[in-house]
Amino acid sequence: MVVGTRFGETARAALAESGRRLVTGTYLVVELWSTARRAGRGEVDGARVCGRQAARQLRRCGYGSRPLSAMPRRTLFIFAIFVTIVNAVYNRERDRLRADPRLLDRACELSSCYPATGNLLIGRESRLWASSTCGLSKPERYCIVSHLEERKKCFWCESTNYTINNPHLNHRIQNIIYKYHPGTRNKSWWQSENGKENVTIQLDMEAEFHLTHLIIEFKTFRPAAMLVERSFDFGKTWRVYRYFAHNCNEAFPGISTQTQRSLTEVVCESRYSAVAPSTEGEVIFRVLPPNINVLNPYSEEVQNLLRMTNLRINFTKLHTLGDDLLDNRAEIQEKYYYAIYEMTVRGSCSCYGHASRCLPMPGVESKNNMVHGRCECTHNTRGLNCEYCEDFFNDLPWQPAVGKTSNACKRCVCNNHATSCHFDYAVYNITGKVSGGVCDDCQHNTMGRNCEQCKPFYYQDPSLDIQSPDICKPCDCDPSGSLDDGICDPYTDIATDLQAGHCHCKRNVGGKRCDACKDGFWNFDPNNLDGCTACTCDPLGTINDRGCDPTTGECICKRYVTGRNCNQCLPQFYGLSDSDDGCSPCDCDIGGSLDNNCDVITGQCKCRPNLIGRRCDQPDQKYFTGALDFMTYEAELSLCDPQIDDNAIQSQMCQIVIREPFRDGPKETWTGPGLMKVPEGSTLVFVIDDIKTSMNYNILIRYEPQSSVNWEEATIFIKRLEDIGYDSPCANIHPEDDTIYTSLPAHQRSILIKSPICFEKEKKYEIRIFLGRQDRRIANPRATVLIDSIVLLPSLDNLPIFGNDSSQYLRREEFERYNCGDSYYYDLHRANVPEVCRKFHASIGFYVLDGGITCHCDMTGSKSHQCENYGGQCPCKPNVVGRRCDRCAPGTFGISFDGCKACDCNNIGALDNICDATSGQCKCRTDTYDLQCDKCQPGYYNFPNCVQCDCNGHADTCEDKTGACINCRDYTEGQRCERCVKGYYGDPRLGIDISCRPCPCPRISVYGNESFAESCDLDTETKDVICECAQGYAGSRCDVCDDNYFGHPELANGSCKPCDCNDNIDLTKPGNCDSHTGKCLQCLHDTAGDHCEVCKEGYYRNSTTNQCLKCECNELGTNLTKGNCDGMTGRCPCYDNVIGDKCDSCAENHWRIALGKGCDPCECDEVGSISPQCNPYIGKCTCKKGFGGRQCNQCQENFWGNPKIECYPCQCDLYGSVSQQCLQQNGSCVCRPGMGGVKCDMCARGYLGHAPECYTCGECFDNWDYIIDDLKGQTQASIKNSSQIRLVGATGAYTRDFEEMTKRITEINNLLHSASVGETTVNQLFSNVSSLQDKLNIAEQKVKDSNKNLSDITSKIDIGTVALDGLRNNIENLQKKTLDLSNNATTLQEANLEGALNLTREAKQRANVAANDAENVQTLIAETDRQLKNTDKLIEMQYSTFNNTQNENEKKLTDLQEQLTQLENEIPKLNEYLCGLNSDTCDLCGGAGCGKCGGISCEQGAMTKVEKALDFANKTEIKIKEHELTAEDLFRSISQAKQDTIAAREKAKKTLNNANEFKISTERAINDTLNLTAQIKEFLSNTTTTPAEIRTLADEILKLSISSEPEEITELSKRINTTVSQLTNIENIINETKPALDKAKSLNSNATAAFQAANMTLQMANTVLQALDDAQAAQDAADNAITKASDDIEAAKNDLDPIALETQDAQMKANTTKEEVENLRLRLGNLQKNILNIESDAQKIKEESSDVVIRAENAEQQARTLRQSFKTTNMSLADRANKTLNSRERAQVLLNRATKLASDTQEQLRILQTMEELYNSHNIQRAALEKEIDELNNQMEYYFKEITAKSNYYRSCTT
Repeated sequence: MVVGTRFGETARAALAESGRRLVTGTYLVVELWSTARRAGRGEVDGARVCGRQAARQLRRCGYGSRPLSAMPRRTLFIFAIFVTIVNAVYNRERDRLRADPRLLDRACELSSCYPATGNLLIGRESRLWASSTCGLSKPERYCIVSHLEERKKCFWCESTNYTINNPHLNHRIQNIIYKYHPGTRNKSWWQSENGKENVTIQLDMEAEFHLTHLIIEFKTFRPAAMLVERSFDFGKTWRVYRYFAHNCNEAFPGISTQTQRSLTEVVCESRYSAVAPSTEGEVIFRVLPPNINVLNPYSEEVQNLLRMTNLRINFTKLHTLGDDLLDNRAEIQEKYYYAIYEMTVRGSCSCYGHASRCLPMPGVESKNNMVHGRCECTHNTRGLNCEYCEDFFNDLPWQPAVGKTSNACKRCVCNNHATSCHFDYAVYNITGKVSGGVCDDCQHNTMGRNCEQCKPFYYQDPSLDIQSPDICKPCDCDPSGSLDDGICDPYTDIATDLQAGHCHCKRNVGGKRCDACKDGFWNFDPNNLDGCTACTCDPLGTINDRGCDPTTGECICKRYVTGRNCNQCLPQFYGLSDSDDGCSPCDCDIGGSLDNNCDVITGQCKCRPNLIGRRCDQPDQKYFTGALDFMTYEAELSLCDPQIDDNAIQSQMCQIVIREPFRDGPKETWTGPGLMKVPEGSTLVFVIDDIKTSMNYNILIRYEPQSSVNWEEATIFIKRLEDIGYDSPCANIHPEDDTIYTSLPAHQRSILIKSPICFEKEKKYEIRIFLGRQDRRIANPRATVLIDSIVLLPSLDNLPIFGNDSSQYLRREEFERYNCGDSYYYDLHRANVPEVCRKFHASIGFYVLDGGITCHCDMTGSKSHQCENYGGQCPCKPNVVGRRCDRCAPGTFGISFDGCKACDCNNIGALDNICDATSGQCKCRTDTYDLQCDKCQPGYYNFPNCVQCDCNGHADTCEDKTGACINCRDYTEGQRCERCVKGYYGDPRLGIDISCRPCPCPRISVYGNESFAESCDLDTETKDVICECAQGYAGSRCDVCDDNYFGHPELANGSCKPCDCNDNIDLTKPGNCDSHTGKCLQCLHDTAGDHCEVCKEGYYRNSTTNQCLKCECNELGTNLTKGNCDGMTGRCPCYDNVIGDKCDSCAENHWRIALGKGCDPCECDEVGSISPQCNPYIGKCTCKKGFGGRQCNQCQENFWGNPKIECYPCQCDLYGSVSQQCLQQNGSCVCRPGMGGVKCDMCARGYLGHAPECYTCGECFDNWDYIIDDLKGQTQASIKNSSQIRLVGATGAYTRDFEEMTKRITEINNLLHSASVGETTVNQLFSNVSSLQDKLNIAEQKVKDSNKNLSDITSKIDIGTVALDGLRNNIENLQKKTLDLSNNATTLQEANLEGALNLTREAKQRANVAANDAENVQTLIAETDRQLKNTDKLIEMQYSTFNNTQNENEKKLTDLQEQLTQLENEIPKLNEYLCGLNSDTCDLCGGAGCGKCGGISCEQGAMTKVEKALDFANKTEIKIKEHELTAEDLFRSISQAKQDTIAAREKAKKTLNNANEFKISTERAINDTLNLTAQIKEFLSNTTTTPAEIRTLADEILKLSISSEPEEITELSKRINTTVSQLTNIENIINETKPALDKAKSLNSNATAAFQAANMTLQMANTVLQALDDAQAAQDAADNAITKASDDIEAAKNDLDPIALETQDAQMKANTTKEEVENLRLRLGNLQKNILNIESDAQKIKEESSDVVIRAENAEQQARTLRQSFKTTNMSLADRANKTLNSRERAQVLLNRATKLASDTQEQLRILQTMEELYNSHNIQRAALEKEIDELNNQMEYYFKEITAKSNYYRSCTT
């Protein structure tokens, strides 16, 4: 049996108050109390907890109890602290509210408020009764079944008045109100009669109350069945709250036993009806269950559930403990009865949220802590429960207060015209539930539900407040003009056109009193039914529609209206309307209209030609308004008359400067196509013939200065070509007025001539502008100025629109105010003209140009016929300009429907980008032509650096870009016609002049064989004809096969065929195949064979692409000792147990190919593995469940047994064992302390409880166990000693025991001494506890005294308030009496003067006395109010501070509690993530605060994973380091070999480059020498030179020049010397090469010898190929080859030294020859002067030329020798390079393998780095989690300290 108990009353009350919830005036206990109860009763863990106070709630007691081990101590400790804090806060709040009830009133002002809850039983002893009480009539014996405290089991009950003070005898029902008998610490209780089952306890309330919960603490067993019911109509009807039964189906059949699902559902509950506990068991009932979420605690459903006037508890069945059959035997009945220690009926008085406290009912004695039943109502309510509204507060229906809504009764709005009102639901609904109050008996002539209206024939005075008693005044209407018997408008309402006091007038009568005619009417007549006669005035023309004079009938017209009836507009006005002025002014445009008169109806003005609009201010379609600068005349279109200056050598002419407009840049600063460049002394003549209006004009000159100096002399002449008319405005002009002197400032771009010039319309004029000297003091022939244009601007003074009358003056003033005459607006800034100025300019243009001007947009260049209204600019197409879009912009040409095209003149070949506007021809320079000047003249090319075509006289023109000749003549072709066409031979170049002739190559040669030539060519050296062979043939007569061909063309019927090498050779290289047999010698694409038809060694043929691919054998699985892969299939030779074409995988049931020697067998255990196949990389077999190890020959982790037979799971208890791994031998688990059994699933010996919650048996068992073990040892020792008695005797056998006994006696004495000391310490601690208890009692007494003082002060304040109210009432009565006396005195005085006088005197005396009393009372009231205000102020100051502090503390406590709970909830989850188990204990995997984390069976935890990963990483790191060392050694050796190979290759390459450079320079020198020799030979061959020919040749030589400068020749010589400086033994080389030279000279005469030499060369080439095939692949052979090549290169250098010296001599001779040629040129010049010396000079030239020929031949012979030596050296170097190539390839293979190995190593390193990064990431994550846990622990400790401090603080608070 589990027996539970509860906390003490103190803790329970604190919990009940701390968990309060603001519902209908009740602080409800929700989840907090439920949790506390379960913790207190042991329902959380099944343990029994008992005690009297919260501090001793964990003490174990009662029978069948066991320790409370499952409930966390931390939770209970925090809960206890929280209970203490809540209790302190509640007490403080309660004391504060009791000290100042006004705080409660103030809290009720804007929201609902509720009285404090309490025990409704207190103070209602007389209203509490029970249907059965023991000992009422006589003493009654009863027994206690579970009484174990003493031997006595039965006692007596005598509940009479004589034993009322003896709680041990008297057990009346009133004892349940208090647990202890008043004034004592003795428990008291109520007890029913023995054996009586149907017993009722009933509480009858004097008023309606709200019940929140019920708590009953029983002394005996709780009832087996009971029910709680209530009544809210004072016992008329009853409703059941809840049923309680041990067996609900038996006790209350048909009642639901499920959890309550709605507020109104009635259920039966069994949790409070169990047998246990035998005493102090509780029954708790909450009206609002905590499991139901109450959305609206103020709903009618909740309120009805809480209401209660009577409460009844019915006990229906007793627990009989097996005595099921009750009979009348006393010994049976006296054991079973109902007994209650205490019953708490928690609730408050029901005030519907309108009161914060309750007052005692009349006739009810008030007691301390009593909950009274009469509400102290607020919110303008009244009634016992504030269920009615106060009188005159019926504007809203009565409602209970809800939350923040007070629902206060609202005062009726009667505007001080009524003293009572009532609520009307109909009115309330009509007003939208805003107001429902209806005033009763309205006064002061008012009516309406709010007395807001005046009675008929009365109206509201707008000047008075509606609450004024004089608000309603009688109507005052003239009967002659009013209707409806003089009724008036009762109030003012604009919407309905009502005006307070305004009478209802006759039809034509107006005025407030209806005493005057309306506007538009006259002749007021009372006999007229309409009151007045209508006027005949036009209402549109009458002021304010007033019509006529009310007396005379005359009309009153508006400002611009005239006529007797005001129906006509004044002149220059139109449109009679209802506007203020009646008519609108015509406002005709001052320039666009002829005058200011307009149509009187439409307002249309009289327009000038081509203008439209009412005001004539808009041009018609296809017309525009001329701008101020419309009359612009371009200077480039004028005539220029230059004046010749006698002092000037050549006078400048006027020049038109055409400017290309900006593309995307700023706006142009000039007009027209350009400007006129005018020099000094020039005159520009402008012809003017388009003047439209005769008037004065000002001339504006636009120009661009070309220097910073002002142009000082500028004169304007006006030449009138026609006579001036006598009536013309210009009739008074004098001739001198037509000459104006001015200047052109350098800092301006235009100048306005202020002196006006008069021009007549339709006459012709010439304006001449003479530009004299720029500086009048001195002439400057280079001075020029750019004149853009002149503009004729109308003179403002001569415009009629700016006359002298007032309107014209105002117009002129506005024009000048906006600076509309500023030159900025007509100086090319037309777009920036403000709108006001644009209107003035348009009007001026209309006047000066006589209306609108036609657009005349060009059909081709414009996009539309319509132009801009202002300025007339037509919309132009691209590159089209001009106002009419009639010309191309400068830089463009060819106006068309697409616009104009850009000139695109070449910026080099053209003078500028201006072209002909029609043709587009640019202005070309002298050496260029074409449309855009981007080509050279015919016969020239290379634009822009044009040079003459070089066609050797066989063509006249050439390509403009390349210079290639066009249409070569004389059978020539080529870039410069320098060669003969096919089938012809010769040298047609100029200077050689060997004309092209047909090829002489016959079809049949002299040998009788077929000739394979199609054309021929001329040998420039030998002048022999060389046939050009057909494809596949070579030789001078095409009798040998060409490269890549083979055969015997020299034989009869022989021919050359292409070599068949299967497209695996490079056709651009010579020697690919044997010229006779066709055998392929240089196969490509990794092929081999006579026809390159097979793959070479180490390659195989791909059957799909038919390409030779490199063997891809896996190095680890391939046995390279057996050779490479198969040449056809590519299959590699594999090691044992290795399979695959590439030998890249192990055979079935094998692994570890990485050994490089074959694969090892898996050897998976037959018993433990699933299959014989293992992982091919790590060798791990797939094991059966329970088996482990690589070969599955071991038991798996957490398994045990013989792996050869079977493995069994350990199944160690998760909480009882240290780990999940058991012993492999027997399967027993390693248990934690206190746990035992094979699986650690039971408590060990010496421990009690249920696993895993095992606790020690206690000190008693340990002592006994220790004693038993000791006795066991002693027994064994005795047995041992007894066996030795025979040897040493009894004494000797027990000597050691005697010594041990002596030692123990000494220890016992010491323990006894220590025990005495401990007893003293304990006594001292008890003394300290008693002292602390006394101090606590004293502090509690002080608190009670303080509360009592506060209550006294509150009572005094209440009494003072009542007294003050009485004084105020007295004052009001006195004042009222004084007013009555005054009224009575007046009455008496009127009736009886003498008596009135006496009464008045007496009344005066009484009034004086009353006034004095009132004054004194007023003084007292003022003083009292001042004290009250000070008190209120002090209370408000303290209240605000205290309230803020309390709110902050409560908020902090709430936050701390939530954070602490959240942290505690997160700890298990953190433990799961980090350590592997979701638990807050330290049993298996550990966790926060356990000192360990992770383990064998905690694989899911981050810590365990990190440890495993770290271990694996460490092992992998060791292996990789070993592989790294091996790879490093191998890589080091390969790198060394690679470096050696690269060095050798670089040396050979460097040598080859040097040889190539030398070859090129040598060939260049040879070619130069050959050319020079050929020229000299040709010169000498002509021996029949005539003097005329010599003269011609001399002239040509003089014209020629050597292109190379002496410095360049010297530099060339130095370079040759440097190149040849390394050559030595020149003489030896000459001697060695002399036979070769002789052989070269005899080549032309002996073809057979040449053929034999070719055969010898071929044999030598075959020998070289054989040597290449036999070259060694090893690195040593490569080194030897490189060394030998170096030696050969050194030898070649030695051979080249003599050649260099010989070349140096040749260079010197060439220089000498050049000098001599220069001398020859000089001499030929002398020949030109003196023809007589020609022969002599020619002889000298011939002699000198012979000498040059000899020297040139020698140089040619030496050059040929040098070329032959170079060719031999080059062949030798090529041979050596080919020998080196094979070694380099082998080295490349080794390098590739090394690279692959290095790549594999890098990949492994990368994997290791990835694992290392993963490991580091896990470490960082683990560190972060540990840090977070530490922070959480720190926060927990901090919050714990804060809670402890707050607990101590609140525990010590007294207020």
